[in-house]
Amino acid sequence: MAMIVCPHCGEQVSEKAKKCVHCGEILILEEKKHCTECGVELEEGMTECPNCGCPVDDTIGQETDEKPQKVEVTGVKVTKKIKVIIGIVIALLVVGGATVFGVTQYQKKKAAEEYAQRVEEYSDNLNLATVTMLTGASDAESSANLIKQVWYNAIYEKRDDETDKYTRPKGYFVSDFNDALGNLYADSSFSSKVSSIEDNQDTVNALMKKLKNPPDEYKDAYDAVSDLYDAYISFTNCATDPSGSLQTYSSTVNDADTNTLNAYKALELYLDD
Repeated sequence: MAMIVCPHCGEQVSEKAKKCVHCGEILILEEKKHCTECGVELEEGMTECPNCGCPVDDTIGQETDEKPQKVEVTGVKVTKKIKVIIGIVIALLVVGGATVFGVTQYQKKKAAEEYAQRVEEYSDNLNLATVTMLTGASDAESSANLIKQVWYNAIYEKRDDETDKYTRPKGYFVSDFNDALGNLYADSSFSSKVSSIEDNQDTVNALMKKLKNPPDEYKDAYDAVSDLYDAYISFTNCATDPSGSLQTYSSTVNDADTNTLNAYKALELYLDD
C-alpha cells in the first residue's frame, strides 16, 4: 500500500484514506449517483429516482474485472473443435501414408517375385535349349558321317557292309554317287532320323524365341547360346540338306562339329549344374 502527503497539513497518509487522520481534511470525495433516465442527483440509499421513479442500479459507477463467461466457454469449444479436426487430419495423413507405403512395398515385392520367376524360367529354357541342340548335333554328326561314307564309297567304289545297300543295291556299284545318296535318303530308318533332326530344329527355334530379351544377368549367356545356335544349325543342315562336293561337304561337317563343341564350352559357364 502506497503513502501520500496530505495537501493541507503535509503529513503522510494512506492513498486510500478518505480524509487525513491528522487534520481531518477530506481527501476523496464520494462519487455522487445520478438517475440514468432523467439525470437527477440521487442520495445514498435511494432505491428509485424521486423525480421519475426509475429504479436505482447499485452497480452504477462500479468496475468489474470479470470477463463474460460466454466468451470463455465459446473459446474453449472452438479450441476443442480445432483440436479434433487437426487430430482427424493427422490420422488421415498417417493412414494415407501407411497405405501408400504398403502399396509401394507390395508392388516392389511383386515386381521382385515376377523378375525372379522370369530369371528362373529363362534359366530353365537356356538349359533346355542347350540340351536340345546337343541332342540334335549328336544325331547330325552320326548322319553326316554316314553320308560322307556313302558318298566316298560310291565315288571310289569301296565296299562296306554298312554302305553297300546304298552304293550296290543290285550287287554292283551305282553309276553316280547321287544315286547312292538317293538310296540312303529313301531308307526308312535314315529318313526317320532326318525327320527327327528337323523336328529338333523346330523345337530349338521355338526355345530361341523365348530366350530373346534376356534379363540383365543373362545377356552374355544369350550371346553364347546364339553362337551355339549358329554352329548347331550349320551342323544339322549337313544332315538334312547336304550340298557341294565331297571335299567341301566334309570340310563343312568338320568345321560345324568343331564350332559346336567350342560354342558349348563357352556356354557351360552360364548353365546350371
